[in-house]
Amino acid sequence: MRTQKRLASVVSLVLAVTALASCGGGGEREALEAMIRAATVDSGPGSCLKYETLHFLETMYRREGEAAVRACEESALDPRDKEPRSIDVSEIDIAGDSAAAVIGFEGSLMDGQKVRYGLVNREGKWKFDEMVGFVDLDAAHLVLELGREGLLRAETPREAENVSCWIGRMERMSDEALEELLLGDRDVSARCTAKSNAI
Repeated sequence: MRTQKRLASVVSLVLAVTALASCGGGGEREALEAMIRAATVDSGPGSCLKYETLHFLETMYRREGEAAVRACEESALDPRDKEPRSIDVSEIDIAGDSAAAVIGFEGSLMDGQKVRYGLVNREGKWKFDEMVGFVDLDAAHLVLELGREGLLRAETPREAENVSCWIGRMERMSDEALEELLLGDRDVSARCTAKSNAI
């Protein structure tokens, strides 16, 4: 639910929003769903480690330790970020201190998408730990939203050109390749060229 100023940050943020059939007790399920809903509306700098593990932040912002936390806090202060109008939490599956959940989003960069997350319980509090993957990915809509957001945040013609290049590549990808790009270790902040980014 947080974005940064470059396409890489926009793509990272696509991963940084927060669904689970119940296998745990009703109380745990309710606590987990309450945390997910709270994370949707509580998006200030103090929310970064409140609802997300350091591992989650490092994966989303592709930085380590304090640098990942600072990136999250800076992103949380960006007035251009849009929170979802609503979320739908489903398929909650709790197994001890681990859980999984699917979250559907209405509004924001993730509009129309469903995402499966891995969560962990740390000292009695549920936190997001990883983004597992998209559920029924609407690739065309996601790429459109990424393009709009990326171009709005581009600060130079060169950055806008790079965003357009990446969006063009994403449009030609299969759903599997697009998900791998967004969830994998590939650096989408790098210059988009035919030579270095052949798909």
